[in-house]
Amino acid sequence: MDTANNPPELGEPISFSQPLSACGEDVWQEISKPGNLVDFHPFCESNPVEVWSGTGSRDRVCYYNGLVLERDFTNWIDGKGYDLTATSENNLQFRVSWRITYQEDYYSILTLTIQQLLTPGSERRTKQFARLLEKYLQQVGQGLEYYMRTGRRVTRNQFGAHRLFSPPVAETNVT
Repeated sequence: MDTANNPPELGEPISFSQPLSACGEDVWQEISKPGNLVDFHPFCESNPVEVWSGTGSRDRVCYYNGLVLERDFTNWIDGKGYDLTATSENNLQFRVSWRITYQEDYYSILTLTIQQLLTPGSERRTKQFARLLEKYLQQVGQGLEYYMRTGRRVTRNQFGAHRLFSPPVAETNVT
């Protein structure tokens, strides 16, 4: 498809704003470093980087359920955030925005926004899917707040499992 002449339609934006116990500069240092998702993303098993240099950066998010998303960074605003396109192996695409709002010296807000890119043949997602994505954004935000406050990496499903990205871990009985 020629996206220059027929750009994909955007689905409804889903946003979540997470207050953070850290100044904006510290948040930027964390979210702009290569491979950062393993520090705070509760569903990310690994975050290998292909290129990391601002706009044009590319990495992968490997989720605990086996899903892999390729992330292509399309806009990089030093100290403020970035925009990216995340694409799954079956070509489901999303536009994602990360933005820091500076508040006081020890406080900031991160706003995450996600929109599905609707191309011919892609199905429009349901309200239930939108609620699952909002929960996902909340759990990622909680992970970043935890990491910024404690300096400790989050663990798998630390803020609850997520059926799209990381199912509950089966408990094993030791006898």
